Amino acid sequence: MKRLITLACMMLAIVTIYAQNKVVESSAKKVPAWLGTAVEGKLVVSVTAPTLAQAQVKAMNEVTERIILSVASNVSVTQRNVASETVTNDGVESRDEYNRIAKMKSANLPFLKGISQAKVEEVYWRRMRDKQTKKEFYEYSVLYPYSRAEQRTLQSQFEKIDAEKVAQYQALEDGIDDIADVADIKAAITQLAALKEYFFDDVRVKQTEGLMLRYRQLYDALAITGRFADDNTYLVQVLLKGKPVRVAKVPTVKSNCAGQISVEPQDGAFLISFDATDCLPEEENFLDIQLRIENKKLQQRAIIGVDADATINIAQAVVPEGKIILTANAVNKQDRTLTDINIRMTLNNRQGITFGLKSIELEVPELTAPLVFDDIDAIFGSKGIIQVKALAEGTMKARTTKKSHFAFVKGTITVVNPTTNGVERIKVSLPYTTNWEE
Repeated sequence: MKRLITLACMMLAIVTIYAQNKVVESSAKKVPAWLGTAVEGKLVVSVTAPTLAQAQVKAMNEVTERIILSVASNVSVTQRNVASETVTNDGVESRDEYNRIAKMKSANLPFLKGISQAKVEEVYWRRMRDKQTKKEFYEYSVLYPYSRAEQRTLQSQFEKIDAEKVAQYQALEDGIDDIADVADIKAAITQLAALKEYFFDDVRVKQTEGLMLRYRQLYDALAITGRFADDNTYLVQVLLKGKPVRVAKVPTVKSNCAGQISVEPQDGAFLISFDATDCLPEEENFLDIQLRIENKKLQQRAIIGVDADATINIAQAVVPEGKIILTANAVNKQDRTLTDINIRMTLNNRQGITFGLKSIELEVPELTAPLVFDDIDAIFGSKGIIQVKALAEGTMKARTTKKSHFAFVKGTITVVNPTTNGVERIKVSLPYTTNWEE
């Protein structure tokens, strides 16, 4: 009964269209028997377009979209309803109205190469004229072979390919924290770009874009550190999140006094040899080391005669300055609760040493508990002012009494020397401002 009602509605729509349009020309005197009916093992596709050439292209796109829908279970589409038939064989869903793909991303699927105009069994078209506007257009229909057996074969091929792509993505996701060579970052981004072109469902595309962004952000986590092996050699190591990584590109080294400078790769690091004969003891003598990886510029100044990272006390070289800014993402003034507090503070890396920032723990006068920003795990190596941002997730309780305008935040910053893995603590005592006090 439902099918009869649907057919009746279609016939009514066709009659209405014919009342508005006139057939000017057709490819055959008689309408083919397959048009508007169900034919086993076939796809019946009908489209309209301004020209015959456009109609032909549109019809083949429609055939391709139909086949993809029957094969790939995770196609993401924007849909609209139109009257037509999807005719298949041996249990493939047969219906008179189907959800046509209005917009679909290109999928690099091998079986799409087998879909061609040459396989079309029959074509029927009509040139129509709107009786009111006098504008002409084409109605174009094709009969395309597509059996249940072919559908099963294509689906099996697709599922195999799709599983391989998913496994490739998973391997890249699992390996992001185990990078051994900086070149692996670029290789992973290239692979993810290809996966993004393959994935045609929105969920996996967004996941792939997110993982690509995480890999790109690894460049920002690169730093260089080093130590003097003796009076005339300096060993440089590139770090990724505090861990040593290999780099193919050789750093450039300049000095204000040293001569005969050479750089040689050594077990994933670089050994800088130099002659310090002309370096005067009363002057600051240094090696300027620079390395550019993609758009990231890494640099370090090694003071000749002083092992910058191994002997200098980080707590003395890195000094908190200025005013600490604390902002809560949500403030409930009624019960004085604060949710997810952000910190922005300034550090002055006076000597440009490389250090790792692990955590910040502060005693804020009007908070009932210490404010802890942990798992920061950031590497810094640039000389001068460093802006630190972090988030302490969770809910905090504020005291009912407001802080004095002259109150200070006190606490400690935990840092790590990436060369020695020694942990040091920097004391903090700075004025501050918040967004939860009037």
